[in-house]
Amino acid sequence: MLVFVGSNSSRSINEQLTKAVLKELNVTHTFLDLKTLDIPLFSEDLEREIKSPKGIVTLKEQIDAFEHIFITTNEHNGNLSAFFKNTLDWLSRADKSFLQGKKVFILSTSNGKRGGLGANESLQRLTKSFGCEVYESYAFSSFSENFNKETQQITNKDFLQEIDDKLNRILKS
Repeated sequence: MLVFVGSNSSRSINEQLTKAVLKELNVTHTFLDLKTLDIPLFSEDLEREIKSPKGIVTLKEQIDAFEHIFITTNEHNGNLSAFFKNTLDWLSRADKSFLQGKKVFILSTSNGKRGGLGANESLQRLTKSFGCEVYESYAFSSFSENFNKETQQITNKDFLQEIDDKLNRILKS
């Protein structure tokens, strides 16, 4: 399973949650840190000049190599962050159907009760337009109340079980 987080924050709660899920559920995976990829701000002028940035080529190659994709999205003002939206814009220009045939799990969190649901729902809609037909999603609400930042563990075991159930549905589909 290929795993990446749509946040460029060095203290991303979405990345903390993702890594805890992977560890606690012992998921075999390859983690790709989008922050390390060279992905400039999208513009049609730049696209004409370079076609596709090296970071997008790398990301697309990784997506192509896996059947299962685990994406965690952060939320800014009820939507995808500019960093992640930019990444998706470049990917879709390289190949509009870059998720064709992929099985995707979408996770989000925030300190609010909706758990980043706005961004999660936006990404659900986009995954369909990028060719994905099979996906599961989970919005992990009230991060600070359900996650121990010191131990980097999920304290709400019901949430962890729900995530495990959804991940297993994707892995078995």
